Amino acid sequence: MNTQQQLLARFLLAPQKSNDSGLAARVRLSAAGSTSRKLKQAAVLIPLVPRNNSYNVVLTRRADHLKHHPGQIAFPGGRYESEDVDLIDTAIRETKEETGILCNRGSILGHLPSLSTISGYIVTPYVSTISANYTPTLDKNEVDELFEVPIEYLLNPMNIRSSQFVINGSEVNIYSISFHNHAIWGATAQMVKLLSKQLWY
Repeated sequence: MNTQQQLLARFLLAPQKSNDSGLAARVRLSAAGSTSRKLKQAAVLIPLVPRNNSYNVVLTRRADHLKHHPGQIAFPGGRYESEDVDLIDTAIRETKEETGILCNRGSILGHLPSLSTISGYIVTPYVSTISANYTPTLDKNEVDELFEVPIEYLLNPMNIRSSQFVINGSEVNIYSISFHNHAIWGATAQMVKLLSKQLWY
């Protein structure tokens, strides 16, 4: 069994991990004092591209002019729209719109637990393989840059830093990963942490 097969087998067979308890606390704290609101559904794609008998993970840098999370590193994806069949459809559609990367439902391997964000969304991450020969076409209204990170680097717990902060008397964990000139943090780093817990051994 090669590295690619081992990674896929671990994802498909390993028990699904749960979100860090600090994440829920952080979301509750962000909403403290505000009026009650319903979280909006969203989905992202975690694209795995075959490289060198393993996989690279595709990430984007959000456009600097965006209202929410400008310039941050993210997986392609976005908000559920009424024409979407389901959240898988959302992830596939948004990935194509933002990056030009084509994906089909048959390439979806599964999903990680949904997580709430401080911007008012509940996001479901879907893991999928994509073609090694994909040709990115970036929507500059949404994405400034696309890059790949070797999965062995991204998921290595030694590369995932955890910082503790006390907010309104509660301690929360913030994860971050550095890769070249990129800083991966926030909800994206939380997703990476979940995937690392499921795949790393």
